[in-house]
Amino acid sequence: MKKVALATLMIEKRIAHADHVLTGMPGERQLAEELGMSRRTIRTAVQELVTRGVLIRHENGRLDVPAFEDEQCRTKVIGFATAAMASADIDLWREGVVGALEGQNVTIRPVAYSHWADPALQEALLHLDGVFLLVPAEKVPSWLTKKIVVNRLRVVILDQDESHAGLPSVTLFPPTAEDKLFDHLVKLGHQRIDCLNTQAEDAVIKGRIAAWREYLDLYNLPGQLRSLTMYKPLETAYRVVRDALKEGEPVASALFCTTGPAAMGAMRALHEAGLEIGVDVSVCAVNGEGLGQYLLRSLTELASPSRTFYLRHAAEWMIGKREWQGPLLIQPTDVQLFEGESTGPAPVLPFVTLGK
Repeated sequence: MKKVALATLMIEKRIAHADHVLTGMPGERQLAEELGMSRRTIRTAVQELVTRGVLIRHENGRLDVPAFEDEQCRTKVIGFATAAMASADIDLWREGVVGALEGQNVTIRPVAYSHWADPALQEALLHLDGVFLLVPAEKVPSWLTKKIVVNRLRVVILDQDESHAGLPSVTLFPPTAEDKLFDHLVKLGHQRIDCLNTQAEDAVIKGRIAAWREYLDLYNLPGQLRSLTMYKPLETAYRVVRDALKEGEPVASALFCTTGPAAMGAMRALHEAGLEIGVDVSVCAVNGEGLGQYLLRSLTELASPSRTFYLRHAAEWMIGKREWQGPLLIQPTDVQLFEGESTGPAPVLPFVTLGK
């Protein structure tokens, strides 16, 4: 009986986590294989769940989860879809989605995808009640945008503005927000600002680099762009700065990094080269991803605002509690500048160089 109780519990958990929504409820044979139990044990567990009304068995023997007569009583299934990788920023977005849906009758289902046509993503878009879609570097392709719009799928794009294509979007940093970092560096006396990027150049990253260029042009400041996009942005940033110093290339006394990981990698390379962060070289970044303020030299950054606050409107629309009101793009009108220990008054020279 212990095995039957365990099998019953495991099947109930699968139902609670909405496994059946995407792939359908498997039959007894498949359940036995997946759970590593005998068919007899599974059959007994399934019959108990059928008796309790948790499962129904159709005339052809197929198992299913009963539908609610009152749609409002049904637990909604919301997907959180991300590219198949892990990062601190993804974790923060996930926490924001969980917070925005807290107290609602929903199940949040993670969806990992490798490419736009990935069956996992396509099934989620078509069969879940809604999907928060955290996009990778490239823009959402037009065929997928059309599919979402034509079928009126409740999809919200995260961290990239696709509102021009008719898709609700939530971003964290408004245009020209980077100017707060540049103004801070200039007030400290820095006369040259380099830019370091090791993230794939999507629309967000391109916008940050463009903001840096526009600021330098406006105030006639020199600066060099170092951009190398690889799989590990933190490690790549470390190597880019380390190699530049080893080769005797001049590095500006102020370094603007497009992301937190780029800043952290750069700071490590500068430290190993014997340079003091915030004294010899000032480093700042957009979004320390929840880590920057806790570094040994706290990172000067545009602090990421509460994702939960800006996701709540989208979450209520996704579960059908309200119609979408206002612009399709939700973003803060302003962000806070956190002045960390990684920036300080400019040194005598606007750059540092170690020589070959």
